[in-house]
Amino acid sequence: MDEVKAMSRAGESVGKAVGTGVQQARIGTKRAGEVGVALSKQAAARAEQELAERGLSTDELQELLAQKTTGMSRKQLAKRARKARKQWDKKTAKSREQLARNTEAARRELAARIEPAPPKRRKWPWLLLALAALGAVAAVALSRRPEEFPVAEADQDLTKRDGNGHHPDSERLAAESGKSDHLP
Repeated sequence: MDEVKAMSRAGESVGKAVGTGVQQARIGTKRAGEVGVALSKQAAARAEQELAERGLSTDELQELLAQKTTGMSRKQLAKRARKARKQWDKKTAKSREQLARNTEAARRELAARIEPAPPKRRKWPWLLLALAALGAVAAVALSRRPEEFPVAEADQDLTKRDGNGHHPDSERLAAESGKSDHLP
């Protein structure tokens, strides 16, 4: 059992050492951060002093750096950035529209595959049948015209009647038409 006690004591001492080391690391990190902030403030103040000695401001320095690296001024760079943003917005708008159209087409195609539409019935055969029926009705109507009777001539007097109440020419007209007014 001495080995177990020795190992547990060793683990405790190692755990204490690790805990102490982590705590010291945290403290050191905090100190390093504070020192870094102080040194960067000092460096910035020193840089501004040197720029002032040379007669430059921070804005002028930024302009010089932009000029040296790109060959354009900051105003030109800003103008170019605005144009690039505008072109990017146009491209994204076109891409969105195209994507919306493609999505709609794909949705319709999928819907057609899932549930196909019934075949469309043509209406023109019904129109032809209706026209044929109208033609047949017109043919029947025109074929059933009433018989035309001969027109009386001007020298015939239709108001004359014989003693039986018949017109004198009624027998002749009946003979021509095949009918007789007289009953046998």
